[in-house]
Amino acid sequence: MEQKKLWTIQWHVAADGTVIKQRSRGSAEHEQLFQQFATTRTPKIEQLDAMEEGLQRASALGERRSRVLLYLVYVALAGLVAGIMSAWAGIDTGFLTLGSLAVVVLLGLSTGVIMRASISRYQRAHREAGFESSNGVTLAAREARTMISGPGAVSGREFAAVRA
Repeated sequence: MEQKKLWTIQWHVAADGTVIKQRSRGSAEHEQLFQQFATTRTPKIEQLDAMEEGLQRASALGERRSRVLLYLVYVALAGLVAGIMSAWAGIDTGFLTLGSLAVVVLLGLSTGVIMRASISRYQRAHREAGFESSNGVTLAAREARTMISGPGAVSGREFAAVRA
């Protein structure tokens, strides 16, 4: 069985100031994705690398928080089921049932707040780096390669990506 290739992310600034994000999992054209970003100013490649590093740290932290919230939901749901089963058996467990239900609702609400904060952090990082928007436009691989291999173009570090 062939082992799946890992994705990498690399930022480039073309000679004309065009900012390009490259996602790759090989050197073939079909294994590379390029996005061009509109900017209010041309960021330095160091800024782009620092932004990517910060976003990856924030993403890793977000995944850990999500995992903790998920485990708390499991525990709260188990408490809710135990409370309902106990009530059917005639044992008064109103506190367990209502407490577990309240925890499930609060965790659901906090998940929405955390997601909004995460999206806001992502967009703010792009704005601070000089992007008009955090949304890029897909660029043809041949055109992107021409732009980033030309004189005056600079490329940043490669970062391991969890997903493309």
